Amino acid sequence: MNFDTFKQLVTRITQTESTLRSVEMAYRFTYPRKSMRMAQAIKRFKECDIKKPRSRIKQEMSLCKKFWGCYPLHYYRYDLYKKEKELSETEILNYIPEFFFYYLFLPYYDSTKYTILLTDKNITEQLFRSLVIRQAHTICKLINGRLYTNKLVETNFSRIEKELEEKNYQKIFVKPLDGQGGYGIYIFHNKDNGKYITKYKDVLTEDFLRKIAVKKDYIVQPGLIQDPEISRIYPHSVNTFRIATENKNGDVRILCATLRLGRGGNEVDNSAQDGIITKVDVETGRIGNLATSEQCEYFEKHPDTRFVFKKNRISNWNKVKQFAICSAKKMPQFTYLGWDIALTQEGPLAVETNLKFGLDHYQVALGGLREIFQISDPKFYWKNREKRV
Repeated sequence: MNFDTFKQLVTRITQTESTLRSVEMAYRFTYPRKSMRMAQAIKRFKECDIKKPRSRIKQEMSLCKKFWGCYPLHYYRYDLYKKEKELSETEILNYIPEFFFYYLFLPYYDSTKYTILLTDKNITEQLFRSLVIRQAHTICKLINGRLYTNKLVETNFSRIEKELEEKNYQKIFVKPLDGQGGYGIYIFHNKDNGKYITKYKDVLTEDFLRKIAVKKDYIVQPGLIQDPEISRIYPHSVNTFRIATENKNGDVRILCATLRLGRGGNEVDNSAQDGIITKVDVETGRIGNLATSEQCEYFEKHPDTRFVFKKNRISNWNKVKQFAICSAKKMPQFTYLGWDIALTQEGPLAVETNLKFGLDHYQVALGGLREIFQISDPKFYWKNREKRV
């Protein structure tokens, strides 16, 4: 038996329903310990004093488990046990469990063959440039301790200093290539003396870049100047639209959209960094009446700027919407993608796109998404994992 045959055999074994059941069993016990969000959700449940009757909770959890085929951890994640969540059976079943989404649904449509294109920011930058997908300018890339231009021509810090002096960027972002949730980003501010310094007093120098390059690769980009309408909601971060697209046989549609917003003086909008999220109506661009945090806090107004969410609409939404559709069409390798799109003064641009995008991000803000993803029979995915791809 050659290696390829062996690999195919192992793949078939790991795709059997019985093996998946074992994986799901392990997942239900380990995920609450590995995921801070899930651990916090369990803690909220234990401390909650406005729960539905115990018999009702048991009935609803049993309903979810029977329909989805996996333990309903998401029942805790989305606070479905609270009395205020007076939902019909259909509405409860509309919430998709994370295990089902990541282990069964997405693998049916998208293989891991092209994952590297989207998990390494330096490679994603090259991909977007080759496909003429508008993105932020790249000052340089830091790969294996060496400096490169965006076209991977080796360069030196003197050239970077020259660009910084000529362009006079107000902010510089140094992002780890595999970063998630806004973690590990260095944000430098242009000071009066011409130096770029973080709030932790790090100075952007050649020595600094060489020091951080010991463990990771980075991409270095200037801060974006966002559309004034978006700045009015919260001015201290670039507030991005998170848009899920579906591309089936070249037909692209936007499934759902949110607007992520920083708060508390934070310079990133990631919900993992205490950001908040509000719904964006895909057809009209109208934002939701409320914003929410990932811990299910709700806000009628932005907590910093006091911007009222109700009855507001993104006037340039159609530009953002068409940009997302056109960009997804250029990437037919992927069925489902989660785009982070910034609306700048010059129009929308892609910050990044993700294959395994945050399901809980959407369902916290929008409610259950089963009908939007057109999942009618979960059992089909248990029996046919990865068969399509």
